[in-house]
Amino acid sequence: MTAKAKPLAKILVRDIMRTDVVKLDPAMPLEEAVASFAELHISGAPVVDRAGRLVGVLSAFDIAKPENMRDGSVTPRSNEYALGDASPDDDGSYDGEVVFSMEDYSPEVLRRGTVSDLMSNEVICVSPDAPLKDVCATMVKEHIHRVMVTEETKLVGIVTSLDVVRCVATAL
Repeated sequence: MTAKAKPLAKILVRDIMRTDVVKLDPAMPLEEAVASFAELHISGAPVVDRAGRLVGVLSAFDIAKPENMRDGSVTPRSNEYALGDASPDDDGSYDGEVVFSMEDYSPEVLRRGTVSDLMSNEVICVSPDAPLKDVCATMVKEHIHRVMVTEETKLVGIVTSLDVVRCVATAL
């Protein structure tokens, strides 16, 4: 049964999660990660080590932090994970121009930095059997736009805010 055939209150993560997840390697250069985000029209991706373990998340917000723009330094991310918008706009709108415009970044940061330098180490994960209602509440509470779907320590999918909107639009 698909998410379309279920009432919203009965939808589980497994009904809407995407399993074709773009994954980043911790050693990947930041320049390559930014280019991937722009090419794929995404604003973040899980970071998975060579053993396949989920070790973090890199978002456009992590990259676009003011201290990483134009000052030539790489400031490693703290363990606090709160994905906000990549825009300084007060209305909370997402400004893709800020994120995907390579000229806004210090070339030194992009050339010498790696994904592990700026990724968030603490990742919000959910089970495929979690009710969508609970995932939405977590996303709102934590101010995040994506949750990783895991079984044990293995990444099995992702649910983004856009996935939730698609689900609601289909159910209406």
